[in-house]
Amino acid sequence: MAQSPASSIAMPPPVGGWDTRESLADMPETHAVILDNWFPSTDKVTVRRGNTSHATGMSGSIESLIEYIPLTGAGALFAANGGSLYDVSSAGAVGSAVSTGHSNNRWQFVNMGTAAGQFVRCFNGQDTPLLYNGSSWATTAITGSGLTAANLVWGNIHQRRLWVGEVNSLSAWYLSVNNVSGAATEFVLAGVFKQGGYLAGMATWTRDSGDGVDDVSAFVTSEGEVALYAGTDPAAAATWALIGVFSIGKPIGRRFFVKAGSDLVLITQDGFVPLSSILSIDRSQAELAAVSQQISKAVNDAVRSYKDVFGWQPILYPKGQMLIFNVPISPTTMYQYTFNTITGSPCRFTGINSLCYGLLNDNMYWGGDGVVYKFDDGTSDDGTSISADGAQAFSYFKSPSQNKIFKLVEPIFESDGNPNAAIDMNVDFQVKTPTGVAQSSPVRSGIWGVSHWGVGIWGTAAQIYQGWRGVRGSGRSGAIRIRVETTTARPSWISTNFTFVRGGQL
Repeated sequence: MAQSPASSIAMPPPVGGWDTRESLADMPETHAVILDNWFPSTDKVTVRRGNTSHATGMSGSIESLIEYIPLTGAGALFAANGGSLYDVSSAGAVGSAVSTGHSNNRWQFVNMGTAAGQFVRCFNGQDTPLLYNGSSWATTAITGSGLTAANLVWGNIHQRRLWVGEVNSLSAWYLSVNNVSGAATEFVLAGVFKQGGYLAGMATWTRDSGDGVDDVSAFVTSEGEVALYAGTDPAAAATWALIGVFSIGKPIGRRFFVKAGSDLVLITQDGFVPLSSILSIDRSQAELAAVSQQISKAVNDAVRSYKDVFGWQPILYPKGQMLIFNVPISPTTMYQYTFNTITGSPCRFTGINSLCYGLLNDNMYWGGDGVVYKFDDGTSDDGTSISADGAQAFSYFKSPSQNKIFKLVEPIFESDGNPNAAIDMNVDFQVKTPTGVAQSSPVRSGIWGVSHWGVGIWGTAAQIYQGWRGVRGSGRSGAIRIRVETTTARPSWISTNFTFVRGGQL
């Protein structure tokens, strides 16, 4: 009997991103079972950039990065380490601490401008709040009957007022308009919330993407209740009114929300949820509204196992079109569940053991073990190779009832250096341990490829790399897995061609 002719099919890369929600049999072909350190964009997936050492000379964990935003000119960045603050605005070894004698390094902060200048206010729940005015640090008290300033642990700017809250309290305190210090007035919320707990924090929900009188204050408790208030002056009923109290999942960590456009995105037990969506549905439907719905299983597993580990933090990185959620797996190991802000497609970053994040002049930095690193910089992790692993969703290749004998695959890359990729073929929904060995490219210059990635040396500009690889596998469905180790090149996976022989109907 004559053998069936070979068939060839091209498939786009997994631009739809990492997927832990769908079953392997129902997952869209443009999604991925594994997508580590491959960042999905509209037309390709690309190995993430690296991390470079920025500020050194500290020891132990850096648990806070505090950004100071001036009215004009460059800002400043400070790292909390060993009970002290260090100026890490410039690269290199830090000098002497700019503030010392603190009980812990877990600071929350807000920037605020007044007639007296631009300030950053910092709170850690154990020390008198700190104030930085652009040139010096001071311990400036906030006073009030029954208020212990050292217990203040969060702050928020709402309608030109500084709001603050103590550890384990259901009261918020607000200062007079355009003041960063002085007397504060208590705003008791104990009768508003029915489930107890304490105020985890306060945020401002800017529903129209701009500051104004229609901005809403959102008080969030440790038990997952949210009280929304509208108005400008909490001292008068005519200018301050309760909109409603809503139930959401319990917030995770002290740094549990980030402003993204006109919305607030919160880290909760129900996933990463936008406030605008979660308030209008029942908690049982929270997954449908979550930013993280496509990776809901991974998020839920992480929350259940690691919710008490310090390091949870969301951060918006506009320069990289990324919304990043830092997920601590242990005190020394972190993952980043990362979303493309244009497409919403997720992936996972590994190898970045970050405890905190901060922005300075549009660049992002993170704190680790005694070093502040610049994120999204270079092609290695401070000299260590970046390991990217992508296992695409399974495909029936338009014939779900027909067996196929896979012969060849041809992944196509765009890269400024030889990808030296390891290729594996999985069949019939079996994601096997990979056998191929990825090699770190020794040079950035491109080597034009055939099946063994070639012989001719090209220039350092991005080139197309393609070459057929022999594979083995027989089944009705198939999926490619591509792994790359790199310290010099930054490959993009742009397509894959498959050649197989069709068998009989099953």
